[in-house]
Amino acid sequence: MKNANKFICTDCVKLQKCKEPFFSWVLFFIALVAIISIRAVNVLMDVNPAMAKIFWYTGIVGFLIFFAYKFQYDTALQKELASTRLSDKLLSKNALSEHDYHVLATIVCKLSSKKDAINYFFIFFFSGIALALAIYVDFIKPA
Repeated sequence: MKNANKFICTDCVKLQKCKEPFFSWVLFFIALVAIISIRAVNVLMDVNPAMAKIFWYTGIVGFLIFFAYKFQYDTALQKELASTRLSDKLLSKNALSEHDYHVLATIVCKLSSKKDAINYFFIFFFSGIALALAIYVDFIKPA
């Protein structure tokens, strides 16, 4: 129970949404900058190699920061799931403790977050733009 407060979703039922910590939004923004930066590298390589290098480092450092946070959070949640044996309790329809409900609420809140959908959109959108520009520069653009 030592980490009970770490996995409490703030008033999900009353507010019909989960309040996510401000820090998670900062890291989300870092991830979006990293996505755009990495996709811009290919475009900038021929135009401005120094700027391409800056974007590459920005993207890589941004991804390191974002995924270190995401890994730490997901690992803590997985440990909590293992210690509460929540899956076993749900499958066997055993009674859940108050802490089990908090862990379950955290999972539901995490799955209902719009940040992942926005993140995926940015990845697909900017990857598509980068791919289209690379194809144009490499195969279509007259020499």
